[in-house]
Amino acid sequence: MIFVHGDNGIVVQLLRVRARKWPVYPVQPVRRNTHTMTSNFYQKWALHTPVPQGPHVVGCADILVGKTAEGTLMRLFYPSKVKDLMSQKENWTPWHLGDEYTRGLATFIAPAIPSLFSMLFNWQTGNATTAAVWEPPMAEGKFPIVVFAHGLGANRSIYSTVCSELASHGFAVAAIEHRDSSACASFTIDDKGEKEFILFKALTPGTKEYELRNSQLKVRVKEGIRALDVLEKLNSGGVKNDLPSTFDLEQLVGRLDLSKPIMAGHSFGGATTLCILAEDKRFTMGVALDPWMFPIKVEIDTLASKIKQPLLCINTEAFQAEANMNAMRKLNGDTTTFVTIKGTVHQNQCDTPYLVGPIGRIFAGASSPLDPLMANDINNRIMINYICQQLGMKPEFCNQYEAYLENHKDKVIHGLHGTGKGMLGWDPGYTRI
Repeated sequence: MIFVHGDNGIVVQLLRVRARKWPVYPVQPVRRNTHTMTSNFYQKWALHTPVPQGPHVVGCADILVGKTAEGTLMRLFYPSKVKDLMSQKENWTPWHLGDEYTRGLATFIAPAIPSLFSMLFNWQTGNATTAAVWEPPMAEGKFPIVVFAHGLGANRSIYSTVCSELASHGFAVAAIEHRDSSACASFTIDDKGEKEFILFKALTPGTKEYELRNSQLKVRVKEGIRALDVLEKLNSGGVKNDLPSTFDLEQLVGRLDLSKPIMAGHSFGGATTLCILAEDKRFTMGVALDPWMFPIKVEIDTLASKIKQPLLCINTEAFQAEANMNAMRKLNGDTTTFVTIKGTVHQNQCDTPYLVGPIGRIFAGASSPLDPLMANDINNRIMINYICQQLGMKPEFCNQYEAYLENHKDKVIHGLHGTGKGMLGWDPGYTRI
């Protein structure tokens, strides 16, 4: 999210964007060569996440196992039996999760003007969709699994671009929604079957940022490990979805490849990924997108010594500041690969650039010098090629992606690099990631 310096933070951010002359790209529906869009479709569904480029049409289903806060809530992205994404345009997955999520997001992003923010956000994204079909049957086959942890103030839907891209390439991705009050919202189910919402917890006077986020991190680690437990149970069968759904969980039996689970996450979810890799060795590799290292600043040395699995860190140029990079430098250089995408901002790794409009991108700190679609393509192709390499796979699309990345190698720095001036937690006056 945007960096805020004191009471005039938003104004400072806007001025900085203008001073750098960062372009604001009008993001249109993505015309990928995998699918063909029609003009009628464009008019009705103009606001959606980018169309995944893999060979599978993606399906989505929400799964809740356990009605209390000790349960697991996830959005599962998976390869589906659907052959033509565009033929199912009426059944694309709703991106917006409800007013409670907007209110929590307003508390995080715009605490001074929550009502105005909520009105504008609902107006802009209320009908937005994810380019994935809601609850279709799963494709035949057995699919490697990825557990994905969201960032601060986010939710299970806001990384649909990354998660659906993975699913389109043959992965089953469990995007968990954390119940530690670091999500913009989540919920449990009471005895009457009603949702009880858990909203984002803002920093209160007298509470230190590190204490709050580190305590939330401990909950997040338990939730990530529990998500893998749930996936193992789903693969065995006999699991009940505590949400109303037409998606038959029994079709997952024997279909999840749990031999080499992957842990991934963005920002606060990146730090969550590192902690889970250190604690649960069932996860055989990790992908940390722009990890926010502040919540683990005290234990980073101990954590680093415990992480033996291969780890990929894909960073954005404008987000990374020196203190955060110094913490990352403590990770094992023999097993960790660092990549920085030039001309990118923190929000390039989530759905924000595609859904909030030009003004919203400025307000949310999501305007980047590099075209957001290209930033997305580079990020996802690096990630997918790395995962396939670690799994010992070499499908044809990896060859295509290697050629693409070679053509755009001028936009990638191999190693740690950043132009960020400060960051939440590390630097006084910054109140946003």
